[in-house]
Amino acid sequence: MLAMRLGQEQAKVALHLRGVVMNGIMKFVRGWLVFSVLWGVFMWFMSWHQQGKEPGLAILTSLYAGLIYQALITMVGRYRARRQQAE
Repeated sequence: MLAMRLGQEQAKVALHLRGVVMNGIMKFVRGWLVFSVLWGVFMWFMSWHQQGKEPGLAILTSLYAGLIYQALITMVGRYRARRQQAE
């Protein structure tokens, strides 16, 4: 009886953790794509179009820049959360 109850509790915890992880991944991807689109459109009209940059290269550059930006923002957020938790 106790073993069955522990199994159910572990399953609940596993489902909760899976939801937390997926929420974090979706938040990361959403931030990455939003920044990539906004930055790419801005750069296209401000500079890339006049320079003659191909649209495919502009899209790729925007995606890389968005990935780097979102990774840095995530690292800063994790650092702040850990620092606040330590206080």
